Amino acid sequence: MTDKEFEYQYALGALSEDDLIRETKKSTSKYILTILSKNENWSVRYRVARNPNTPVEILTKLSKDKDWFVRKCVARNPNTPVEVLTKLSKDKYWDIRKSVSQNPNTPVDVLTRLLADKDWTIRDNAERTLLDKGIEV
Repeated sequence: MTDKEFEYQYALGALSEDDLIRETKKSTSKYILTILSKNENWSVRYRVARNPNTPVEILTKLSKDKDWFVRKCVARNPNTPVEVLTKLSKDKYWDIRKSVSQNPNTPVDVLTRLLADKDWTIRDNAERTLLDKGIEV
């Protein structure tokens, strides 16, 4: 389906949830991902958040999503900006902080702070990520 066909079908409400989820596949255009990032269904938004083609500005927007699982997928995305990873490293949900601690693009100072997190899995992952960066802890 072309971007224009998608836009038309989406505007008409003619696409099922399964259709929308299929549209979040890796080859999806940035245009369609931008539209889908505004969908009311969290299961569509989280698939947008984990897609490597999702534009940085959309990842930034989704990092503030009300659904924690969407934010977790943003934290895992290798294209998430450093500023967003830094903010998500302070999220109240441990699973989001864990995803930040596993992202190879998380800055060293954030990983170092996560070494003191109250959750042992976050501390362990932060240590492993630092070691992968060649930094002894």
